[in-house]
Amino acid sequence: MKCEYVETPLSIELQNPRLMWQITSPFNAARQVAYNIVVASSKDKLQPETADIWHTGIKNSGDQLVYYSGNTLMPHTKYWWKLEVWLNNGGSVTKESWFETGKMSPSDWTASWITDEYDTAYAPSPMFRKVFDVNKPIASAKCYISGLGYATLSFNGKSLTKNSLDPGFTDYNKRVLYMTYDISSILKTGKNCIGVQLGNGWFNEQTPTVWNFHQAPWRKRPQMICEMHIIYKDGTKDIIQSDETWKTSTGPLLFDNIHIGATYDARLEQKGWNTINFNDASWKRATVTKATAPIIEAHIMPSATTTDTISAVNVKKINDTCYVFDMGQNFAGVPFLQIKGAKGTQVKLRHAEMQYEDGNIDQRNISMHLRPRNAREVIQSDIYILKGEGTETFIPPFTYHGFQYIELTSGKPISIADVKLQALKMHSDVKEQAWFNCSNSLLNDIYAICKNSYLSNLFGLPTDCPTREKNGWMADGFMVQEAGMINYDSRNIYAKWVKDMVDAQSADGDVPGIVPTSWKWDSEWAGPIWDAAIFIVPSLLYKYSGDEESMKNIYTTAKKYLEFATTTENEKGLLTKGLGDWLYYKAITPVDFMVSCYYYNDNILMAKMANILGKESEAKRYEEKAVKIKDSINKYFFDPVQVSYGNKTQLSYALPLYMNIAPEQYRKQLAKNLNNTLAANNYSLDFGFIGSMIVPEVLSDFGYAESVYKMVTKETLPSWGYWIKNFNATSLFETWDVNRNIGDASRNHPSMGAISAWMYKTLAGINTDDDAPAFKKIIIKPAFVSGLDFVDASYMSQYGLIKSSWVRNGTTISVKVTIPVTSRATIILPGQEEQEIGGGDYKFIVKEADVKTK
Repeated sequence: MKCEYVETPLSIELQNPRLMWQITSPFNAARQVAYNIVVASSKDKLQPETADIWHTGIKNSGDQLVYYSGNTLMPHTKYWWKLEVWLNNGGSVTKESWFETGKMSPSDWTASWITDEYDTAYAPSPMFRKVFDVNKPIASAKCYISGLGYATLSFNGKSLTKNSLDPGFTDYNKRVLYMTYDISSILKTGKNCIGVQLGNGWFNEQTPTVWNFHQAPWRKRPQMICEMHIIYKDGTKDIIQSDETWKTSTGPLLFDNIHIGATYDARLEQKGWNTINFNDASWKRATVTKATAPIIEAHIMPSATTTDTISAVNVKKINDTCYVFDMGQNFAGVPFLQIKGAKGTQVKLRHAEMQYEDGNIDQRNISMHLRPRNAREVIQSDIYILKGEGTETFIPPFTYHGFQYIELTSGKPISIADVKLQALKMHSDVKEQAWFNCSNSLLNDIYAICKNSYLSNLFGLPTDCPTREKNGWMADGFMVQEAGMINYDSRNIYAKWVKDMVDAQSADGDVPGIVPTSWKWDSEWAGPIWDAAIFIVPSLLYKYSGDEESMKNIYTTAKKYLEFATTTENEKGLLTKGLGDWLYYKAITPVDFMVSCYYYNDNILMAKMANILGKESEAKRYEEKAVKIKDSINKYFFDPVQVSYGNKTQLSYALPLYMNIAPEQYRKQLAKNLNNTLAANNYSLDFGFIGSMIVPEVLSDFGYAESVYKMVTKETLPSWGYWIKNFNATSLFETWDVNRNIGDASRNHPSMGAISAWMYKTLAGINTDDDAPAFKKIIIKPAFVSGLDFVDASYMSQYGLIKSSWVRNGTTISVKVTIPVTSRATIILPGQEEQEIGGGDYKFIVKEADVKTK
């Protein structure tokens, strides 16, 4: 049972939140035939006859996602809900859960935003504290807090946050997020102390970069707002809120920057600063300031946090003051340093994806976008100054890096025996929900590096790299969204990103290539393919989770964008400018052809959104526009004699098939020509970001999965396998030939990672049916490619676990399938009639002869 895609959420802000559930049953072909929902203000009222909030009554329906439509929900309130479902076999089951509301409107905040006396140029991080009384037994207590850019929270000296990258990054002039913590078991009777430390994050980017976030219109000194709502067992309530009575100071955190790192002088620690007995006489009163945005809403997506601890696989001594640690994999995170040394010794930790031959780190590929103001501002570098008190621990807050290697340099000679350096892997803490394995170890390795790069670039929004940029490039994001949503429960991150897109639209209707944007750097030149995220991201959210709300949120923005796009058409009714197949290998697919195809697809997706939202008349208008664009594309780019598009690149053949632009009578021949082009190139790929998503899917859809398999498993340049076999890659690279321009090639870019979705959709054959979102209807159509002896895949969909596995047994192939109990599936296997099955476990036998004949 979930509310807004989260189990027992603490801060629901919608008056009509979505309630959803998943059913398991040992009976094949079971299905839900009815449900009954009861919502009450307390658990003891959770009966149909006593429910005081909502009671649906028995609904004869198979729906497993229902909008709440009961009494008005109040802020800061816990609601219990009970669900009873009936199956077609006569069985029924009842379960209970709860959700809590947060701030239902901005007026629900009574606290003030506070900061200290300094301006944006001041580097040391502000700390805040407040001592308050709790003199009665507590029934429940919540803390609602927003710290801009980031905040860590503690009570009575104990940290409540295991991460330092909350709340999520937004356009702080338009929207800010707040966190909700249950502190019921943390507060004690008597005096308590709350401690908050703020970091700059994206809110106060002090070091210039080419992206100009240091000039963002929202930029201010870090600030915070906080309310603690305490409900006592006697029914009375109390609110402790941020105001000018809070005390503030600075301490050992002298500098923090999202691109550079942190400087921490342990000699300046104020021991016990967040405890009740600390003497804060020297601390100053906080300063009340203004909110930066009209919207403050709950952060309900997974937090960016530590998920693993990584130990070095090798340590190389450069000299008496310098060591280089090889962590064995390229990932995103921060160092975890434990060290002994003399007071005042300065230790610097620099992070890199590459090494020189002599063992020193190489930062050439990650430093080009930084515009440092001084010698301290070196990309991905943390500084710790020892206090000289035994073993000291340092984890840089309010930042993260992308790296495999850490260089440790000390101001004084240091013994490696006095150093323990590990690393903390960090990313949005999304739950893994899919698993893939096959008989080809290289394919498994490719799958693994796809997942690693996806996670390395998931920090409250999908980013391009965890090193030099950390930007939400729109096309990079949507290209791996499907793969990401298969592998991980990242739905709420993309839903939040859709709101960021709304906030990023300019007055003329255009949208930037990166979201959020600084508004001081022009990324609009990225063009229509990158802009297409405003249509693709909500469409995939609907496909994989049934999310209509993201479509509602983006609809006006998308409508305004299409109005803007018409002003950029040429005389043919097509578009001409923007980025194309970024970082292609050799073949350059024409940009005007590509952006026009995406323009067509924008209108198709807009029409689908309009139909889903009940705007049929508007949908018809977008459908008619799409027809005009398609006709123009076919008139100016299609050669019916050669049966080709553009300049006959692999992507030129694939794109009009992928988007259903090619005339029906030419589609099979066009796909055949694409396959012939690939075969003529010795099954070597020749495309960039966009092609890596589209070409494999199109070939597989037209029966050429064997060709894709040959392409994917090649170990020569260009290929995924080339990176692994020649560079021992543990992450995806930005470009096929990373030696072509070493100084500008990220070693951890997720953009080529859609191939992991291909493994599920083609090799395992797990696909959604367009007739029903979120795998309510499923198509199982595995590809039994030669060279593979088995494939084993599973995916936890919204309706339950889907499995598809197959193994070769001489002249036959054994296929096993599991379908969620309330879903339906179509099974498509060679030599057999299509079968419609219900939920449950099934086995099938396929003859090898039928596979080869097909």
